[in-house]
Amino acid sequence: MLFAAVAVASIVAVEAVLRVALPTPPGYFVIPPGTSWTIAASPGVVRGVNGVAQYRINSDGVRGRPFGDDVREFRLLAVGGSTTECVVLDESEVWTNVLERSLAHTTDSRNVWVGNVGKSGLTSREHVLHLKYLLPQYPHINVVVVLAGVNDMLGALKQGLAYRAPVPVTEPDGERRDLRRAFAVLPGMGHLPATDDEVVPWYRTTAIWDLARRAKRRWLLQRSVEPAGSEGLVRARSHRGAARVLDSLPSLDAPLRVFRKNLDVMADIAATRAVRLVFVTQPSAWRETMPEAQVRDLWLGWLGAGWGSAQAYYSTGALARAMESFNEVTRDVCRARGVECVDAAAMMPRDTTMFYDDAHFTEAGSRRLAAILAGHFASRPPFVNK
Repeated sequence: MLFAAVAVASIVAVEAVLRVALPTPPGYFVIPPGTSWTIAASPGVVRGVNGVAQYRINSDGVRGRPFGDDVREFRLLAVGGSTTECVVLDESEVWTNVLERSLAHTTDSRNVWVGNVGKSGLTSREHVLHLKYLLPQYPHINVVVVLAGVNDMLGALKQGLAYRAPVPVTEPDGERRDLRRAFAVLPGMGHLPATDDEVVPWYRTTAIWDLARRAKRRWLLQRSVEPAGSEGLVRARSHRGAARVLDSLPSLDAPLRVFRKNLDVMADIAATRAVRLVFVTQPSAWRETMPEAQVRDLWLGWLGAGWGSAQAYYSTGALARAMESFNEVTRDVCRARGVECVDAAAMMPRDTTMFYDDAHFTEAGSRRLAAILAGHFASRPPFVNK
């Protein structure tokens, strides 16, 4: 009993010290502040990405430079999935940073700030929550740029004919389940793994658990400094190449309605907060017919829970048609709501100079997207006089 009492007292003391020494950042963070690692992409596997890439998240949870003076900055916040995060690209090559350098200054001499809160795997459901919680938290944001659609589309295709619309993220149950996918850090809850569980066990909210997770994450990231994802990407490509191919699509009516609803909600949130919203259609490499060498670079588009247990893969033509359906919803919402639309999907070549796989940008692809966006903004105030 004495030993147990001493052990409990020691744990309580350690917990108290850690809560003071390693406080959880207050607020909502898509990726934990201070996250940093170095990635070396294998040139033979991740083509079009060269050298060593630095990945850093600042104290505000943003991939980009810290906020400056409110009065002297024009701020754009980029929201999206892996094609926004661009995890294998160096900070200097990520399209958000290239866009910031391209725009540089407004006509009234404000410095342009472009922040990136993209995170791999997230969908329009999580982006709704990003706008809802980040816009009140961050210093005044002038523009939100949303690049979305591919994860919504791939998520629907994984389920195939078994697709069931999720509880809307605008409803309390839907939001509660999605918050921990949308944010790696929540107020008062520390660094939490994404989960569908509605109740977080008490021990996962302790500072001791948080410290252990941080240590594990750092260890895993240090181990990933070797050629980034090369082995897994090679296996995924091989699995796709040997799988059965489906050229027909399941009905996309329900997932398209869900996607449209989420875009509408984002438009509502932006309008309420008087923030300019720009939707960007999702570029991808998929098309009806593709060179066999390029097809071998693909790995996405399976039917089933994961690529390791995929029942089959959709053809490049089927994926192109599905992606176009989601992009058309984006265009239609923009027309209906009077929201700005950058049709990047129609303006980017669908070849290996732009993509190293299905939809992720090479360094040249990232620069091309930045140039497309820079052209859109440069022709409008505050970069030209009215």
